[in-house]
Amino acid sequence: MSDEMRKTLPHEIKRNPNAWNNVADIVFIDQPVGTGFSHGPMPNSTEGAADTAWRTMQGIYALLSADAKERKERAITDIHIFGESYAGRYIPVFTEYLIHMNKHLLASSELQERGFVELPLKGIGIGNGMFDYSVQNPSSYTIGCNSTYPALFTRSQCAYLKNRLIPQCAELMGKCYSAGAPQSSALSMRDDDCVRLRPERWRASKECATADSYCNGALNWTTMVSTYDIRSGARLVPDDYVDYLRTEEFTKAVGVDKDIDYVECSDDVFDRFSATSDGVSRSAMSSLQFILKENVPVLLYSGDADYICNWYGTMAVAKALDWQGKSKFADAKPTNWSWPAITGSSIDAGQYKSADNLIFLRIYQAGHEVPYYQPQASLFMLSQFLRNHTLS
Repeated sequence: MSDEMRKTLPHEIKRNPNAWNNVADIVFIDQPVGTGFSHGPMPNSTEGAADTAWRTMQGIYALLSADAKERKERAITDIHIFGESYAGRYIPVFTEYLIHMNKHLLASSELQERGFVELPLKGIGIGNGMFDYSVQNPSSYTIGCNSTYPALFTRSQCAYLKNRLIPQCAELMGKCYSAGAPQSSALSMRDDDCVRLRPERWRASKECATADSYCNGALNWTTMVSTYDIRSGARLVPDDYVDYLRTEEFTKAVGVDKDIDYVECSDDVFDRFSATSDGVSRSAMSSLQFILKENVPVLLYSGDADYICNWYGTMAVAKALDWQGKSKFADAKPTNWSWPAITGSSIDAGQYKSADNLIFLRIYQAGHEVPYYQPQASLFMLSQFLRNHTLS
């Protein structure tokens, strides 16, 4: 949107000096269908949304590539996929799908004739992600009772959480997993002529519904302002941008159909995914392991003041991943990480562990949406990762 067009909008719009498009060309994809401005047949699982996401990326890549060629700009030679929160499920599954399809395309002249191309994936990044409920849930005790921030629960609640709720949750999660097929989607993802991978059947079972309800029980105890920022005086991420995205001036400027309203969090999509126990009954671990074994750089970053997808849980996921760098990652020592201030000094911003193509970064004093809480640090993180896939 041009500066002149921006001036016509009813909201005051300012340029963000720490916006990520300072170091990258960014395209936001509203997915799954039914969220944001996207519309059409809605999926009811992450696996069910993978093909649409891949086709969308194909269309965007073709459009931007054609535009770059017309403008005599350099070709698009690298794609990185970033997201946060439930992207801990989306991105690993979508990326695994993309890698499968890249390989399938090389052997399929039919798909090539239809215009599909190999997408130049170079890396992925996930902030405060929800990857695996059973692996991450025990961290609710650490973040709630024994973290670097003040305890969120009473001593009796912490004891109950540690000795009763977490073990019982693990038992219920075991029943949830055994109620259906094995966890791994990779076991049943196969190439076919319809540009579709056959995912594992999801587990819409009473066992998984019970686990979901019970394992979230501790959230009912807390009086914290937000599960996304456990600090006293927590700052909630403002949502006034939603009103801005719904203005007629904006929708006209970006070409949105006048009958489509922006929906940040769709109740319809939530209900459809909940009906298949998508979040609780499935794990992204196998997809992450597949991606790492394909030597794709992976960045897992976490604001350390988040409760709902806290950094202890993400670290547990990183340590549990079974891949060629597992032992090397386990032996790696935390390294202090800082970003350079304009004054020339360095600002301590966190710690990271890395091995081969996996990086885990803890970012200090940041809630669930890291770029909002630590904009300078997150921009520096992005620029480092895009440049050489390290944080050194």
